Amino acid sequence: MAVHIVTDSTSDISKELADEHGITVIPLTVSFGHESYSDGVDLTAEEFYARLQLTKALPTTSQPPPALFQYAYQHLASRGDVVSVHLSHKFSGTVDAARAAAREVAPDRITVVDSGSVSMGLGMCAIAAARVARAGGTSAACAAAAESVAGRLRIAVAFETLEYLRRGGRIGRAAAFLGGLLRLKPILTVKDGETFPVTRVRSRARALDELFALCARDERIDEIAIMHTTTPEDAAALAERARAARPGVPLHLGRFGPALGVHGGPGMLGFAVVEGVP
Repeated sequence: MAVHIVTDSTSDISKELADEHGITVIPLTVSFGHESYSDGVDLTAEEFYARLQLTKALPTTSQPPPALFQYAYQHLASRGDVVSVHLSHKFSGTVDAARAAAREVAPDRITVVDSGSVSMGLGMCAIAAARVARAGGTSAACAAAAESVAGRLRIAVAFETLEYLRRGGRIGRAAAFLGGLLRLKPILTVKDGETFPVTRVRSRARALDELFALCARDERIDEIAIMHTTTPEDAAALAERARAARPGVPLHLGRFGPALGVHGGPGMLGFAVVEGVP
């Protein structure tokens, strides 16, 4: 029986990758005031970041409505099993909405996985599941593949400014003021669905060096993703260094979508690495 893979738009999987691996992407909602858009569907990253830098009020995000999950699940479950892989429940209620929809549609045919991650960390979990599905694996095997990648992820993200984190309530006003005053650029990591500080640097060049050192520190790496919001040149430079350090390792180069850009703002740059099995 065929297994169909679903994820959400915080995976930052490009349309090309989604089509290549047969992954259905459920969009979150991004709102500017009373205007709401489906992430990556009727609001592109280019449009979002251009508008973000002009607006005074911070846009907001919300999880997909349950009806959107139900529609997708009804369509896919009629043709096989479904494995639905989503961002950490500590970041959003998206995975809970997916589970509620699964119970309504076909609980015996739909498996929901909390990746504990976000962006291409989540994306590579979904891709791993899709590879197993394409090879004829069962839904249990697909879910296990996603969970295996989730357990081997390392993520680090550098921020150009603390302002969007402050405006989104992720840090206090005093911390944002101090960071801006000292021109500090924080680097954060994601572990078990939560963000933790790694270090702070004073220049963009130093941030790139720190990200590269963190990205390439392990000898055994199965897969790499490099992501940015508005700095494709920096992302390409980081990707080039990563390829040179770990030749032959699959590398995805992409962009943080609007749902994450709300919190990171322009200049956000980061990576996700899948560590090799010891």
